[in-house]
Amino acid sequence: MNMPTNRQWQVAKSPESGGLTSSGGLALTADVFKPGTAEVPEPGAGEVLIRVVWFSPDPMNHAWVRGIPGKFDPTPIGAAMKGGIAGRVVASNHPDWKIGDGVTGFLEWQDYCVSDGTDRMGAPLQRIPAGVPLESGLGALGMTGLCAWLGLVDIGHPAPGDTVLVSGASGAIGSIAGQIARLAGARVIGIARGADKCDVVKGLGFDEVLDATKGDLMGQIAQAAPKGVDVFFDNVGGYMLDAALANLAHGARVVVCGATAHYDGPTPITNHLMLAMRGATMGGFFYFDHIARWAEGRDRLGQWLANGQIRELLDITDGFDHVPEAALAQFQGKGAGRKLVKIADDPFG
Repeated sequence: MNMPTNRQWQVAKSPESGGLTSSGGLALTADVFKPGTAEVPEPGAGEVLIRVVWFSPDPMNHAWVRGIPGKFDPTPIGAAMKGGIAGRVVASNHPDWKIGDGVTGFLEWQDYCVSDGTDRMGAPLQRIPAGVPLESGLGALGMTGLCAWLGLVDIGHPAPGDTVLVSGASGAIGSIAGQIARLAGARVIGIARGADKCDVVKGLGFDEVLDATKGDLMGQIAQAAPKGVDVFFDNVGGYMLDAALANLAHGARVVVCGATAHYDGPTPITNHLMLAMRGATMGGFFYFDHIARWAEGRDRLGQWLANGQIRELLDITDGFDHVPEAALAQFQGKGAGRKLVKIADDPFG
């Protein structure tokens, strides 16, 4: 009997050996990725075997390799990388999971993974509802959509008539955050880089889109929001955050979701005093601190997606061999929306 191959993407070198930028950022280089193989694991008592169909590259992959004290232990050399996956249960000794169930979580980047019902962050595996494509479990119904929903609902509190500004608006989270703000009755302004990405954002129903490549972003925001920005949903940080801080309305809320501008090292912020001058608040959140809220958010996002009230942007790469370039592309400004890599066909599709 021919056993299936369990391909892996492994860590080829440690951060100390030059796999990361010297400035201490999270951006990896291609030579940190190494293909390998392992035996297909056997599920034990209370475990499931998952045939992985999709990988989801995002900054967490990079954090896992480098390590962040208190959040992520660094992945040893030769071990399989970890990240978001979506797939199907193909064997189950777990009472809550049956063969054919769609599942998503943070597991090894390999063809087959075994789990006791939790992922490598200690969070419960998430069920992808029947009839929903597996890739949506990593898109609108996954960390992408939930971060947008959590940040806006818990920190941003957009209300009818508010002006909401979203940086990284063509990205996986920003594209959904802007659409949710529109559903709340707010006027939504997106920031994107380049005409093509701005066109994508306009197609999602944003009221206005600012092209960051045209310069004077502070002035662009002032012109687009003459009464100030009530909610700033920030995925970038750096000069975009600085420009937004200079244009806050009184009582504004700043949601810190990401900081891609800082992945290659420190970037100064000079307008933070505007938080005091405008009586504004600035808050962030860590996705895994809100596990108890995931089900509520996924239900709401699922309804909006099914009703056509939101759209998910998926930037799909096909093929296991293309994982490194897809993982690095997110730091190179390539593509729009949630970056996904399809490594196999859905065995139940």
